[in-house]
Parts: sequence; C-alpha cells; structure tokens
Amino acid sequence: MLLRFALIATSLAGAMAATASPPPAIPWEGYLDDDGYVARLDKILAGNSERVRLERYGTSREGRPLQAIILASDPERAHERPTLLVVGGLDALHPAGTEYSVRMAERILADHAGILEDVTVVLMPRANPDGIAALMDGINDGRRGGLRSVDADRDGLLDEDQPRDLDGDGVITMMRLADPPLAHPPPHVADPGEPRMMRTPDVAAGERATHAMFVEGIDVDGDGMIGEDGRDDVRIDRNFMHLFVEHDTDSGPYQLSEPESLALAEWVLERPRIFGAVVFGPHDWIVTLPDASKKDVTGRTPIGIDGGDKRQYERLSELWKEHAGQVRSTDEDDRGGLHAWLYAHRGIPTVATTGWGRPDPTPQEDGSSREAPEDPDATERPKPRDAEGAAWLAWSDADRDGTGFVEWREFDHPQLGRIEIGGPVPGFDRNPPAAMLDELAAGHASFLAAMSAMRPRVVVEGPEVEWLGGGVARIRMALRNDGEMPLRTAMARTNRAIRPLVVRPRVPVERILQGSSFELVDRLDPGQRRDFEWVVRVPEDGIVMEVDDPGDRVRRYRASTAEEGAER
Repeated sequence: MLLRFALIATSLAGAMAATASPPPAIPWEGYLDDDGYVARLDKILAGNSERVRLERYGTSREGRPLQAIILASDPERAHERPTLLVVGGLDALHPAGTEYSVRMAERILADHAGILEDVTVVLMPRANPDGIAALMDGINDGRRGGLRSVDADRDGLLDEDQPRDLDGDGVITMMRLADPPLAHPPPHVADPGEPRMMRTPDVAAGERATHAMFVEGIDVDGDGMIGEDGRDDVRIDRNFMHLFVEHDTDSGPYQLSEPESLALAEWVLERPRIFGAVVFGPHDWIVTLPDASKKDVTGRTPIGIDGGDKRQYERLSELWKEHAGQVRSTDEDDRGGLHAWLYAHRGIPTVATTGWGRPDPTPQEDGSSREAPEDPDATERPKPRDAEGAAWLAWSDADRDGTGFVEWREFDHPQLGRIEIGGPVPGFDRNPPAAMLDELAAGHASFLAAMSAMRPRVVVEGPEVEWLGGGVARIRMALRNDGEMPLRTAMARTNRAIRPLVVRPRVPVERILQGSSFELVDRLDPGQRRDFEWVVRVPEDGIVMEVDDPGDRVRRYRASTAEEGAER
C-alpha cells in the first residue's frame, strides 16, 4: 500500500502544480481562534469579577479545558438559583455558536444585568474545542466532530482515505465525473435551473443521471471508495442519549463516548435547577417548530416534542422572531442531539437554533436589490429544484463575491481521469460574516432575558391555621404559578425526567390525622393554583411546612407555635 500511495502522490503533485488556484475566503474569517477565545474570556472576567466566574467542567480529548461562563449576582451561590443554559460550538463547522455565546455574555452584563438578581446564566461557548481548533488551523475540510479516529469503512485502518485538497485551494469540496465507467454508476445530474448544483434526476420527467459524485480525495486503499474515512467522524452533537443511532460513524461507538459530551451531560445531571436552554448548532426548533404529533416505533416517545408542550414552544418561537429577528433556518436530524436529550430526558424547554438564517440581498441606494452577475441563459431555465440552495448561491454571488461556492474546474485525477472539482464551501451557510455577529448576539441576549422573565414562578400562599381544639389544627396552603412557563414540561411528566416539587408538613406521620405525609406536584400551568389541606395534632414546638422545589430551592414556613394563633 505504501508504494501505491507514493505513486498516487507523485501523480497528484504534478496535477496540483498545474491547477492550484488562490484559496477562497473562509466563512469564519475574523472569528476567535484558541488564543483569542481564552483572551476574550479573561477580559470578561476581569471587567466583571463580582458577577462572573469561569468554571472548568471538563477536558477535551486533546486536553483543552471545557469552560463555562457563570453569570450571577452572587457567583458563589450561582447554582442555588434557577438557571438558563447556553451551549455553543458543539459542531466544529459552526464556530458561530462560540461567537454568539461569548457576545451574549457581554451583552447580558451590559444590557440585561437585572435578570441576574433572580436567575443564573451559564454559557458554554466552545463545547468542541478540538474540532474547532483543527478546522481553523488547517484546510477547510468541513469537519464537524471531535478528534476520535474512526475506521469508517471497517478495513482495520484509520483515516487512510481522508478527504484531500487536490486542487490546492484550501477547501475540501466535491468532485464530479461525467459519464463515469460502470464501476461508478452515476446517481446525479446537474440541476437545469441552476447547473452548478447537483441533484438526483427526476426519472418521471425523463431525466437521466449523468454524473458520479465524490468527496475531494483519492482512493488510497484500493477499495473503490474515495474520501470515505473522514477526519474525526464522531460528532459531539450526535453522541447524547435521546434516539441515539447505534452502529453509525457520526454517533460514536456508544452514548457519551466522547469526553466532551460526557462532561457536559454530567454537569447537567448534577444541576436540577436548569429551567431553560439554548443550543446553537445545525438544528432548528424555533424558526420552524418540531413535530408535536409523531412518535417512535413504541408509540410512546415523541420524535419531536410532546403535544402538551406545543403552546409553550409557539410562545418561545414568537419571542425568538421578535428579539433575534430570524425567520429562515436550516435543520438536521435530531437523533443523538444535546437539545433533544435536554428536552426529552431532562424535561428542560430547549431552543435549538442555527442563530442565523439566509439574508436577503443588500438593497442598493435606489432601493433595489443587488443582483448576481447577469447570466444570459437564466431566463430560459426552469426553477431550481432546491430553491433554498439556489437562494444561498444567489446571495453568495450578489453580496459575498461568490465566496460561498467554488466554481467547477477541470482536474486530472490520478485514478478517475478528467474530472471537475467544485461545489459549496463548507460552513458558508452556517456562519455569518464577522461584521454581523455583534448585532445577532444582541438579539440572542435580548431573547434570553425575555425567556428568563417567562420562567415558572411558584408563589406560596399561606400556611393558614384553623384550630379545632385539643391541640388539633387544620392547615391550608396553596401554590400558584405566576410565570409564563409551566412548572414542568409535558415531556418531563411523561418521562418522569425531573423529581416533582414536594409539599409536606415537617411532623411525625402519626400526628397527621388527615392528608398525606407529602404531596407531589409535577404540573402547575401558568396561572394555575393547587390547594392543600391537612388536619394535624400539633407538636409543642409547632409545625414547619416545607416546599421543596428541585427547580428553585427549599422553602420553609412556620405554621404555628401556639393554639392562640399562627405565626410565619
């Protein structure tokens, strides 16, 4: 195999020398690298030490610290308060999540510091630091996972058929081979509406497949496949428990197999007071709401969200569009995602968002839209099948000087012969230009403040004591939810994901003449009130009524010290 690779490499070097082109602009130009990220966190801490703490919640596979920014009016007691969680940078191809999260911390401290009197905000800006560092330090190969090597083709070798930058432009795109030999059956055709885009043919309309497609690379091990052993295939945002896909390269060998996902899950499990979360990445649960009716094969577990939570998500979607202004988004399968696990297994209302959608072309001074370079054949073409993909191309052409797409160029491949290399630039439609980040993050922070105001607010009424004589009293209490969120999501109640709130008189059970020794409350919708009543033989030192809310704190009220009256 070494001789085979040497021969291919020699042939490849000659082809690259003849066809190399200047590297295109990278989608994350101006974003924080490793050193810049650390410096930005230190600056936030230095300027706000009385309200900020940096907490290391784990270590990446390569030894990088997994950092959390803790924002609270009293950082030493931060985890005793209701908590909002923000996670960014799980998907290496979405470093924008890091940028949003860091800027959100700055904007909350500057513009929304009042919410820290009631809640704690925890931001984990770079949950996959190894993957992001590797992506930024080298060729844009579209990597998305951490740094676990995987034998994707199960041939006993690791990463031998990685994608390779054959044309030397600094980005891994695609290769297309017209009229390929029988060894590579053609599954694609150029879209008549946008010839740069490739798609499956519409056989019913008489279309015929014309091209075989490959990831940019070569076949090193001679198995007939190219680029099948991708670099660092395990994706952190597919490694969580909800609907985990077994035997899938992207998902990992088992649930929480990656140190990054394991550390994050352990952190969440140790903190029951998280009442809401925002996860930045390739998923969308906010511009377009997840399915509220579809179930898995058991008929019990929702694929998206429980129907009982639909109204809550509709309200969150309204707030997101109002504050963040996002009305377009891409989406991916939720299986194994952090956001899906937080919602389904922990009962936490979770917003999954890309943080940014396709912009409209920038208006000219006369109010008209900027147009892409004129194409004389465009008027004769049908509409592209993939309207969203074509719209991204149009925006790239008109507003970004075409940097979102590498035009197809001929290349002499050492194994396939004359091919074309080109295609969409990985990450272009996921990461906004750096100049847009501040404004976007300001909207995200404003949404977070609004979400904080929606949180469940359990108000205790009473206790009231009615003496019945002989040291016996009737005690009444009530709980009322003055927030805009229910005490527990419908999914949490279905899965028993979080311990319910407990109301109980702190008195020996033999003194309770009527009523239960404790009451469990797993549902308290906005505006709903629940009443409780006990008849108790009161001890000489009186009774303490306890409200133990895992999402907030333990509250105790003295109901009585003497038969003459009640005292709080």
